[in-house]
Amino acid sequence: MSEQFGSFFPIWQWPPVLVVIFIFGIDFGAIMVIRRVFEGKFYWERWWSFRVGDTIGLPVFAGFAAVVVSDGEFTGFYTELWWHLLVICVGYVISFGLQVKNLMNGFFTWRDVFIPSEAYHTVIFGVMFYLMATAIFALAANHSPIWATVGGFVGLGIYILSFGIDSTTLVDKTPGRYRK
Repeated sequence: MSEQFGSFFPIWQWPPVLVVIFIFGIDFGAIMVIRRVFEGKFYWERWWSFRVGDTIGLPVFAGFAAVVVSDGEFTGFYTELWWHLLVICVGYVISFGLQVKNLMNGFFTWRDVFIPSEAYHTVIFGVMFYLMATAIFALAANHSPIWATVGGFVGLGIYILSFGIDSTTLVDKTPGRYRK
């Protein structure tokens, strides 16, 4: 791996607008297309992290991160191949852990796990976790330009806030409600 941060996954060298479109497309956009085409319905999840975090927070974070990463030269552990492999593995452990938790709490059934949009979400979660978690280090290491660094962390904050709301009683956690 080179000392240039974005070389493991070259998305960070793309124009920021293209990065925003790509992140939105592989996350929220793809899930909504799968729901319409393969499940026959176009439904919004009850989760704020999906409705707000995936539509606004993560694309904003990624777009501003692309500005910072494309201008910087990076060195450190977060540029090493072992680090990138570790981060993607952690992302998949978290993704599968959330599925197991949903099954154990009765929120999901085994049938729910294999609904096409849910199966895709499980797969794309690891990729999205990898992209966002590795870019955080680049933003923290290189604060130039500062407006892009601030913008990136605002986008990340939007996602974290929406994820936090999901943990409150503001979100109906009735099993299977949104799939009917």
